[in-house]
Parts: sequence; structure tokens; C-alpha cells
Amino acid sequence: MESDLKVIHSQEIEAWYVLPLIRKELALAMKQEGLDQKSIAKLLGVTAAAISQYVNNKRGNDYNLDEHLKVDFINSAKIIRKDSSLIFSEVQKLLKILWKEGIVCKIHRSKSWHPDEGECGICFENE
Repeated sequence: MESDLKVIHSQEIEAWYVLPLIRKELALAMKQEGLDQKSIAKLLGVTAAAISQYVNNKRGNDYNLDEHLKVDFINSAKIIRKDSSLIFSEVQKLLKILWKEGIVCKIHRSKSWHPDEGECGICFENE
């Protein structure tokens, strides 16, 4: 291990960085639709204080999404708003998109030691 970065598993990256990113983008999309922080918090299953941190860019700000991906978050926010029981399936759908786009890997490479500087592909070897 040649880097000063510690080893962080991809599952930890998802929990610590990617899930907050997903919540942030959903909160921003819902706020854009006119929902207040308390309503957004209830839909996303977090506190109003957490929503405040998301919308004020104090949490979930380790990666900035390209505009083309924000459409997926806007669509998911609308679905969750209509039926809050779909929160888990929508978050999973968004997580899969972030994996497919290589965003989880980019965040992982920036936060953790990894085997090489190129596309390591380890997370995809057992698919």
C-alpha cells in the first residue's frame, strides 16, 4: 500500500458518501417542487436539520452531479412524493445509475486507497 489514504470498502463509500449525495439531490429536487424542509424530511426519513444541511451544501457535497443525471433525481423525487413507500426502490435505482456512470468509483478513488490508478474494476468482477 503506497498511498497515505486508508482502505475504505465500496460499501462504506456508499453509506458515507453516496447515500448522502442521493438524499441531497432528492431534497434539492423536492425543494424545487415547493416542498418545505419538514415535508421533505418526512418523505426521505431523515430530520429537518439533515435536510437543511443538504440544501445548504453542508452534507452530501463530495461530488457534483452532471446536469443530465439530475433529471433522474427529479423523476425519482416526483415518484417518492406521490408514493413514499417507493423510497427504497427509487434510492436503489439511483444508486445503480451512480454505479453505472462510474460515480461511486470516482468517489472511492478520491477517498480511499485502491489497487491502481486506472479503472480497477474489482467491484464488477463478481457480477
